[in-house]
Formats: sequence, C-alpha cells, structure tokens
Amino acid sequence: MIGHNVREDMARVCRVLARHGMIDLWGHLSLRIPRSDLVLVTPRFSRRVLPRGITAAELLVCDASGKIVDGKGDLPLQLAVDLAVYRKNPKRQACGFAAPQFAMAAAIAGYPLNALTHMESSAGYELESVSGEGLVEAVARATAVHQPGIGTWAAGSDIFDSLATLYHLEYLAQANAVVAGEAGMRTIAREDSDKLWRQFAGHHHYHEFFESLDPGPLPHPYERFRAAHGEGAFAGIKAAMAFSCRALWARGTLVAFLEHISHRLPGNERFLITASKNFGEMAPEDCCLLDLDANWIDGPRPPGFKWFHAQLLRERRDVQAVVHTHDLYGRAYALSPRRLEPCYRVGVDIATRRLPMYSRCDLIVDAEVRRETLDALGTGPVVHEMGHGTDFVADTLEKATVDAIQREAFLAMDSLVRRYGTPKAMPAPLLEQVRACEPSAEDWWWFYTAEVDAPRRSAGGL
Repeated sequence: MIGHNVREDMARVCRVLARHGMIDLWGHLSLRIPRSDLVLVTPRFSRRVLPRGITAAELLVCDASGKIVDGKGDLPLQLAVDLAVYRKNPKRQACGFAAPQFAMAAAIAGYPLNALTHMESSAGYELESVSGEGLVEAVARATAVHQPGIGTWAAGSDIFDSLATLYHLEYLAQANAVVAGEAGMRTIAREDSDKLWRQFAGHHHYHEFFESLDPGPLPHPYERFRAAHGEGAFAGIKAAMAFSCRALWARGTLVAFLEHISHRLPGNERFLITASKNFGEMAPEDCCLLDLDANWIDGPRPPGFKWFHAQLLRERRDVQAVVHTHDLYGRAYALSPRRLEPCYRVGVDIATRRLPMYSRCDLIVDAEVRRETLDALGTGPVVHEMGHGTDFVADTLEKATVDAIQREAFLAMDSLVRRYGTPKAMPAPLLEQVRACEPSAEDWWWFYTAEVDAPRRSAGGL
C-alpha cells in the first residue's frame, strides 16, 4: 500500500477511513514529505472536498509554519498539533485525526481498553486521553490519544502506520464493548503482543488488505441524481427533499416509512411533502403539492401528516423546511429519565436542549392535538410527539436534515458510551471551541448525502 507516491497513499487512507465511518468534517491526515521540510495534508473538509471523494490532486502542501505552498483550500482545524508533533518527535512521520465511534465512546466514559485481541491490543497499551493542555506532548509519545468527545489522534512512522493504529483501536474498542465492565476478564500480556508484531513485521498481505478496502474516489451521488431529475416545476427543491430522505435512511436515522419531509415553496402559500414511501427509494416525483390549508393540488396522494405540517408552515413563517422522523434513540430517550451531558461534539446543541413534547402517543391529526403540539414547539427548532416521532424545523432543508441526523447520532453515542460507563461532559472551554469551529449545515448536508449508496463497514462489524 505504501509506495513512492505519498499523495496517492494519503488519499487512499482517507477513503478507507471514510468507508469505515471513522472520519468526518473535523478529521484530517498529514505526513512529512520525504527528504523535505514540507508537510502534505488533507484540506479542511467541506462541500468542496469530502473524505469519500478525495483525490491526490486535492491535497495541500504547507511548510513547517503552516503556510500553504501548493494546492487550493483551507488547512484543517487542528493542523497546528501535527506540526508541533513533527518538531517534537522526528520519528513521527505522519498523523491522523479521526472519529472512530466505539473508541470515542470508551474515551467519553473514561473506560480503559483492555488488551483482548492479538494485533489490535498493541494500539491500547500506550493509549492516552487529553481534554486540555498537553495534547502535543501526548501525541508525540503515545500509541494513540483521545480528545474525549472530539476525536482520536494516531501518529506513526508513515500514513499507513497511522491508519493501522486507528483501525486496530476501533476494533479493540468494539471487542471491549462486548464484555465491558465484566470482572475477571483475562488480557493479553504486552510481551506476547510485542513478540507477535516482531513476527508479523513486513507481512505484505497486511498492506494488501488495507488497499483492498479503498473503494476509490467516489463522485458525490447527488450531482448525478439531480441531473437525472432536472425537469419539471420545483425540480431543485424536490430533488433535494428526496435526497435528504435517502441520506436519513443511509445514516440509520429513522425507520424510513411513514416519515415525511416538507418544504415551503416561493410565495409562502403552497408546500411540498413527501409521500408515504421507503425513504431509501424516495424520488422527486414522490413529492405532493398542497396549499397551507392541506388541500391536495398535485402529485401523489399526500400522507395524513399533511395537516400538522400545513398548520406548522402556516403559523411559523420563519420555517422553510420540516423533517419528521421516527427516530429509534430519539423516541426511547424522550421517555427516559437519563440526563444528557454535552459529551460529544456531533449534535451537541440540538440534542442537549430541552425537548418540547406532546405528551400522549398520537398521529397528530386532530385539530386540538395539532394545537397542543404546535404550542409545545413554540419558536424552537424541534418538537417531539411521545412514542411517535420528532419534527425538526429550520429556515433551510439542510439545517432541518442535519439536526435530525445529528440529534440521533448524539443519542446513539450516549447510549454506546453507557456500555462502557458514565458519559462525562466536555470542559466548558472546549465546548465553546467546538461551537466556534463547527462546520455549516450545508457542508454537513453534503457530507451526509455522500453516504447514499456508498459502501460502509465498521472495523469489527458491530
């Protein structure tokens, strides 16, 4: 896998991490360019460049001070850490900052990963966790370093070494999740793991395995989808609605049937709502046209939930889009007394805010029920119907869709963390930094829609 072309190597590693759901818009990779003082680095991910579609030509080159000398784009948020690590430890030739889900969950709980599997255990022996100062020093010396709630660092002898550490660490965390908290567990001795790696050194099949995981740079699927549905009234809005449905399905955010997306049309007196259909197969022609009194004008037969969305759009003139989900974690957590701590950067604000609720299980069709639900929503961005689902409202379709995906992602992470222990809040200064650096809803929408029909697999398969 590691060859003479370090650009191709880095792009490939990025795509492998993306296929395994271990890198998002906050992540990055870097390496020292051999026989130079320059650093090759992935650009800050956005709509322009995403981890799944990155190519060697899109990488940036900067000098040791962080000044770009080749390429177009912005540097990643935390590149200064990499540069400081390279100055501190000459043996560190590459860095990866990623978001392996199980490993992050263990870090949020403060759970020490036990050495349970043969090659993977090596990633956990010198694993450290740093929430504040001392991050550079830790990355320069440790096997891997957690920033709890933010991500995981791995620095090594080359970019392949960093990938292997992240991959092994996620597998190790998944193995620990199976038996977390059990007393009397046996573990693998460090001397045995070290012996195994000496015996394994230079094994060419290992490189070939990681190379086989690269699906190649995938073009964003929305561009082709939009081009294939480019005709008819409101074609752009309909295509975006349909693809938002497919992204919600691809991310496992909902059941994907009898859920709906609505979008106000120019002029404010009409709107579109998706028909009752599998979200994973939604197409622009599945959008129903109605007025704000819920009268059916055109398109397929509208769902019964039209009454609620019509009234919502009639009363909340600031709202352009509504996403209604039957969210697994969202519905369960709405009934739970669990207290949510701001422990994870993804969806932290939409998930930890007070959740207004209609407190009976209902389809939200009757006039008095709609009134109570809308009163609960007020001027906010979210309302829950107990045991039924959640409605996310926003001034853009991208924002409503991303809120729906990220609230469910936050709750799923909280649930996963509890398999290891108790979620611990990020320090307040770190939380403020997260808010200040958060990518836009539009960039997140392009990131999530890139998952539609893309190959995905976790390190361990859990």
